[in-house]
Amino acid sequence: MNKSGGFTLLEVLVALTLFAIVGGALLGLFQSGLRATAIGSEYTHAALLARSKLTELQVYSTLVPGVYEGEFDNDYRWRITLAERPQESAESLLRQVPLDATIEVSWGQDDDGRRVALDTVLLAEASPE
Repeated sequence: MNKSGGFTLLEVLVALTLFAIVGGALLGLFQSGLRATAIGSEYTHAALLARSKLTELQVYSTLVPGVYEGEFDNDYRWRITLAERPQESAESLLRQVPLDATIEVSWGQDDDGRRVALDTVLLAEASPE
């Protein structure tokens, strides 16, 4: 009898089964990594849009407290809340008034809940008294 050095059918089937299980797990990991990268990219883009809107606000010397909303060109929406900040006695001598500013950028469906918020303080010209 001549024994060949090849694999039996059973060994090939076991190897293919193991390959399918390990390959499927690796594909699942790859897909979840791509999904996490896409979500991270969306959050980064939203933070950059919020920062851009904050820079746009800093151009104006007079700001009025209130809530302002709008949309960017694509799926992203913005909302800015300006509120007067309680002033200390030393701050009342300044010609500028500090305003608490909250800038929210949201995207996707309303029930999705994806949003980025930046909180800061802006200085606006004090109204003449």
